Amino acid sequence: MPAERVLVVGTTADYIDWIRVHHPQRALFLTDARHRASAAAPAPHPAEELLVDLERPAPAHRAALRDHLAAWPARLSGIACFDCESLLLAAHLARGLRLPYHAPEAVAAARNKLRSKELWHAAGVPCPAAARIVDEDQAVAFLGRHRPAVLKPLSGSGSELIFLCRDAGECRAAFRTIASRIRASRNARMYARDSAGADGPDPREVFLMEAFVAGPEYSSDFLLEESGARLIRVAGKVMDTGGSLGTALAYALPAALPPPLDEASLLADFAAAARALGISRGLVMVDFIVRDGRPCLLEMTPRPGGDCLPPLIRRSSGLDMLGLALDVAAGWPPRIPAPDAWRPLAGARLIARREGTLAEIDDRLLRDDPRVLECHWTARPGHAVRLPPADYDSRILGHVIFAPSGGDLARECRELLEPVRVEIRAQPEDPGPARACECPREVER
Repeated sequence: MPAERVLVVGTTADYIDWIRVHHPQRALFLTDARHRASAAAPAPHPAEELLVDLERPAPAHRAALRDHLAAWPARLSGIACFDCESLLLAAHLARGLRLPYHAPEAVAAARNKLRSKELWHAAGVPCPAAARIVDEDQAVAFLGRHRPAVLKPLSGSGSELIFLCRDAGECRAAFRTIASRIRASRNARMYARDSAGADGPDPREVFLMEAFVAGPEYSSDFLLEESGARLIRVAGKVMDTGGSLGTALAYALPAALPPPLDEASLLADFAAAARALGISRGLVMVDFIVRDGRPCLLEMTPRPGGDCLPPLIRRSSGLDMLGLALDVAAGWPPRIPAPDAWRPLAGARLIARREGTLAEIDDRLLRDDPRVLECHWTARPGHAVRLPPADYDSRILGHVIFAPSGGDLARECRELLEPVRVEIRAQPEDPGPARACECPREVER
């Protein structure tokens, strides 16, 4: 009988390496050939990975998959995806291959930040007031009704090109910056015409403006089932006040919800929001702010949270989110740790503050700190650092996972990372591969 595998669409070399080591023979990776060419991690056996141009449409990949499975027999049991740019492709592949996954229409609704808020408003789910913006004058008019306000792309991810606008001048400058940067972006799949669905607006021409909501911010993963939403984790966010709007400096697990908000009401809002988008089952990640005792939803996407969250979750509870995603895709019973299984931990990101070429990260003093459990630097010497709005990813050099002392977490993160010596040369050199796949440096405590 052929082996049973989950098709993992468009993920990165570090995730591929983790899955191959910790969940061997469970996945077939559909990987962008350009990403593989620049990856530092060793390539999987050809039976495990199919290299393609991910910018091509789904039918081309279905044909390539048929040829691959004829040469390396396996039965696909489901689809998993960890990257925003590949979600719509994964949904179309699933529909064509008749595999369980989110419908393309649901993914498109989640990827379109304006459409998602329109659907949430209609369903009575709390979220910021929002509007479609096509020119500077519309942005200024919206600011007149909601001050301050946030201007952002329709289909971006993370904190990319998100601007807080407090006056007309900031509105106009933010609009021009977003428009010019999206036109110049090399991330074709993120801002492609159909990145938020074939029938949606062009994210290179239409943007989103929403009312700014103040309050404590959180990130959560949950599992949507027929009976409702099951909570996996809630992480508190420590926002980076020295950088661009929306950038997280750190995450803390497990986060206590501020009263009167409780888990039951939180999950009821999550389930209603997901179903309003057309999501019927699967892993979902949501960012929200607590306001007036209810979660005010910012974004929701049908994939688990990324960045430093998977290793932080593993350290805190033993739960492997990548393995859980494979289980859910294959229809295996999910195993979610009980609330008392979570150890209070935090993950702080090392963020470069100047541009140039990374020469060295000296973390010797950090690793001697008794609070530190893991240092994982994703950038290595030669890495080119550019700052927002030119680039939002290259400044993230890695993360450290530690046991916080229980005081002011933002201050503790800054103090913890202060001894790390980051040498960045002002004159760029040949950057080489942008990201290195290295095993974490673990400190046994």
